[in-house]
Amino acid sequence: MSDLPILILGGSYAGLMAASRLRKQAPQARIVLIDSQTHIQQRIRWHESLAGRQVPREALAPLLAKARIEFIQARVLAWDAAANEVLVEGVEGQQRLTYRGVICALGSVSHAPQWAGAEHCWQLSFAQPLAERVSELRELAARGGHLAVIGSGLAGVECASELAERYPQLQVSLIGPPPLADFCPASRAHASQALQRLGVQLVNSRVVRADAQGLWMADGRYLACERRLWCGGLRANPLLAECDLALTADGRLRVAADLRVEGLPNAWAAGDCAAVTLGDGRSQRLSCASAMPTGGHAGEALGDWLHGRPTQPLAFAYVMRCVSLGRRDGIWQLTDAYDVERPRWLGGRAAALIKWLLCAMVWHTPRWELRSGRRLYAWARPPVVAPAIIATAATEQELG
Repeated sequence: MSDLPILILGGSYAGLMAASRLRKQAPQARIVLIDSQTHIQQRIRWHESLAGRQVPREALAPLLAKARIEFIQARVLAWDAAANEVLVEGVEGQQRLTYRGVICALGSVSHAPQWAGAEHCWQLSFAQPLAERVSELRELAARGGHLAVIGSGLAGVECASELAERYPQLQVSLIGPPPLADFCPASRAHASQALQRLGVQLVNSRVVRADAQGLWMADGRYLACERRLWCGGLRANPLLAECDLALTADGRLRVAADLRVEGLPNAWAAGDCAAVTLGDGRSQRLSCASAMPTGGHAGEALGDWLHGRPTQPLAFAYVMRCVSLGRRDGIWQLTDAYDVERPRWLGGRAAALIKWLLCAMVWHTPRWELRSGRRLYAWARPPVVAPAIIATAATEQELG
């Protein structure tokens, strides 16, 4: 094989799974993983960290060394796909790295609010260290202060419920439409009841402006609050927009069925920065649920490419969604293969346990694979529909 390395850009769930599967497929290849952080970060548990709970971390360098993978702690500044180069900046300054193949797993960042006063909001991001926020929240709770959580999706609900349970004296408001719009009606009702039981004030409105003392709503109301936490969604890493690459309207890399980046023979993408198309034509949502499957597949596909074998299309199906409502409650929501909610769901302690087990699985599995060199993780595949069934369904539709 060529002496040029295979680069993996990003060391979160997708990047680690890509590294594990690529090492399995190409044991002799030189693999280099690049990430700005020294430790694996459990982003799906940031709400717990924000509440001051201890969340395990592990240093990337020794973990990767066990799998004979090099680690460079650096921030990716630019990606020149035409020249097969990336520009990075680390402790040794800037350097250009030439590669033979690359997997982009740069992930996503908080989608900052676009209204005036956004600088007065906290965000869940590497740029705003959680440790500083934890101490401020403790002090705010001690004097019965008010925290407004903006955004009623998964992150907002988990942050609001976790903080309200951890600090009963803290006033917590959750601003946005009724929580968990993509869940079934019964589970949405359970979420609202659980939040209110924890003392969270549900504010069904939209923020249009912020200042140092509070928030202005679309309906004209003003909500006074000492701290504001933005949980309004994610977007693909903005670095991609600065590269000469094919992107979707939401800034993600266009990829083929095997996750190869459109127009590039030696580049694959995984995780939140890849616009993976589902069987119904929609793109996968930015989530942990698709990070490890796409990362694992990208690593295997690049390994096949190195050996001159045909690459295979990704086969992935959603199964469920989970959300925590503090430490003793949660929701397990069954979905179909295309992430559409089904009426079957579970709440309470059983759902909280399922969420805890899922968090443990995504934390341990990539690390165990890297240590053992074995495939320990398998993701759900979409159901196979026989051609005869498809033909029958088409005929019935034509007959009305």
